[in-house]
Amino acid sequence: MPDPGLGGRRRVAWLSPLVTLVIAVLIGWGCVIGAREVLHGLDIGMLNNRKGPDVHLIERPVIFWALIVFYATAIVVSAGMAVLLAAIALRGLFGRRA
Repeated sequence: MPDPGLGGRRRVAWLSPLVTLVIAVLIGWGCVIGAREVLHGLDIGMLNNRKGPDVHLIERPVIFWALIVFYATAIVVSAGMAVLLAAIALRGLFGRRA
């Protein structure tokens, strides 16, 4: 006789991977927005700082490039995390069931 406690858990087993996939998509969307901002800053030579003074390439090149490298690194790490979460979620949704 099957355990009645497992029936409820098995019915919503797809929910956790689906939530993980949604989180991965949101992180990926944030990476796309961030990458667009970095590319825009490189294009015009200015980083728009919404809470303080803008950073111009001509006036402060060291700070400008340090921020560009920091932002690009953060975007790459976040994109990697989004891919990892998406792979885990897809394995959970479509992987073999034991």
